[in-house]
Amino acid sequence: MSGEWSSSSSLVPQLTDGLVTLRELRETDVDTIVAYCNDPAMERWTTVPWPYRREHALEYVAAGRRSWAEGSRFDFGIEYEGRLVGAVDLRRPVLPALAEVGFALAPQARGRGLMTRVLRLVLPWGARQGIQVVQWRANAGNWASRRAAWSVGFAVEGPLPGLLEHRGAIVDGWLGSMRVTPDTVFAPAHPWFDPVTITGRSVKLRAARESDVPRFVQGHADPANKRWIPGIEETYTETDARAHLERDAESAAAGRVLSWVVADPELDVMLGEVLVFVQSLRDGQGEIGYWMHPEGRGRGLATEAAFLAARHALLPVEEGGLGWNNLGLRASADNLASQRVAERAGFRRVGVERNIHQPPSGGARTGLMKYDMVPADLTTLQYPA
Repeated sequence: MSGEWSSSSSLVPQLTDGLVTLRELRETDVDTIVAYCNDPAMERWTTVPWPYRREHALEYVAAGRRSWAEGSRFDFGIEYEGRLVGAVDLRRPVLPALAEVGFALAPQARGRGLMTRVLRLVLPWGARQGIQVVQWRANAGNWASRRAAWSVGFAVEGPLPGLLEHRGAIVDGWLGSMRVTPDTVFAPAHPWFDPVTITGRSVKLRAARESDVPRFVQGHADPANKRWIPGIEETYTETDARAHLERDAESAAAGRVLSWVVADPELDVMLGEVLVFVQSLRDGQGEIGYWMHPEGRGRGLATEAAFLAARHALLPVEEGGLGWNNLGLRASADNLASQRVAERAGFRRVGVERNIHQPPSGGARTGLMKYDMVPADLTTLQYPA
C-alpha cells in the first residue's frame, strides 16, 4: 500500500510502497553506510566526511536519533530488496513549515528510479507533519540528483553563482522548491527533453558529446555562421563551446529546448546542430533553428535534419514524438540558403515580420520570413531527396 505507516519501538515510522521501504537507521547498518559513503560520487557531490570512517557512521546514526527526538531533522534509511541502499532526510533548520530534503543512494541502487519512489513516500509524510514547503539543493552538474528532484515536481532555478559551500570551496548550485500537501501529485511539472537518436538516410540526430567541442569551435568560427547566428563571440573558444553545451543541457532539463547534433551516420562526425524551442507547452507550439559546420553544407543535410526534427516534434506521443500542434521557423529575408532549407524540408511560408531582424554582423534591419508546419502536413510531405 502506498505510504503505509506502521509504528515501531522508536520514533521513526516505516513507510513503504511495496518496493522500497523507509525505516529507522540502526547500528547494524553502520558497515553498509561506510561502504556507500566511500563511493567517489559521495566525495564529489556531498559534504559527508572524506574518507568516511566507522566512527562517522556511528555518530550519524546517533545524531539522527537525537534529531528525531528534537523534531528538527527526520532521517530514514532506504531499504530495497531487504538491504539498506541509502538514506533520505527532511531538515527543518529554521521554521517547522519549511524543510530541505537530502538523499543519497549506494552505487548498485542507482539508475532504477528508486529515488523517485522514495521522494513520493517521504514528501507527503512530511506534509502530514506540518511541512508546507520543501527545498532541494545540489551542486551544479549533479544531474542524477536534479533528475530525481524533477521527477516529483520541483521547480529548479540555476545555476546560481556561489550557492553552496563544498569542501572548502564556494560552488555554483541548483535550488529547487515546491509546496507540498498530503494530496499533492508528485510528478514532473514540465518535460525533460532528452534527445532521442534519430537516424535518417544521410544524417543522424544525436545528443552532443564532449568530443564535439572542437567541431563547435570550427563551426562558430565560420564567417557564414557569424553572419547569421546571434551572440557568437568574435573569438569562439573551447570554453565557449562547453558553455554552449551546458546551456543546452540546462534548457533541456528545464523543458525549454530540445537540441541535437547533426552527425554523419557512419563516421559519427558532427556536421551541425538543430534545435527545437518551446513557445507554449499548453498549446503544443515551438520553433526550430539550425546551423551547419562548413563541411555539412551543399549536400541537403540541413534539409534532412530539419525535416527529421520537425517530424519528431509533430508526431503523436504514442508514435514516439512530442505531439505538438505547430512548429514555426524564421529565416532572415537575406538568408536565402536557410529559406531553401525550410521550403525543401516541407515548411510553408506564412508571412513576414518586417524590420525586426538585426544581423549579428551589423547593417540595416531586415525582415524575417515566417514558416510553419503542422501534423496534417506530415501525411503529404515527401522525405527530402
